[in-house]
Amino acid sequence: MGNEDRRENLREEVTDADDTGMIANEEFITEAEMLHAALPADHPAHSTIDDLHAEMRSPSPDRGKIDKHVGHLRGIPELEAAILSWWEKPAVQRVIADLGQIGM
Repeated sequence: MGNEDRRENLREEVTDADDTGMIANEEFITEAEMLHAALPADHPAHSTIDDLHAEMRSPSPDRGKIDKHVGHLRGIPELEAAILSWWEKPAVQRVIADLGQIGM
């Protein structure tokens, strides 16, 4: 297999991963770390970040729970911009829409 073929296969794999929401989930892992870092160690929202992270990585995520966690975190001034930035990404919205469409 030549270099061009390998690059094309890699592009296809990345596109496929993005379509399944894997990239959106991986981006959220990084986002969750940044959200934790934006808050004092004793802030009660750390548990909500962890709950959202767990729900996003769940084998069958619940859209209602995700919406609830996102809504709570959006109300925290230190996190509002970061949550909105992540939440509004097309890949994240595609995953959320898929959850609603398949009834999870």
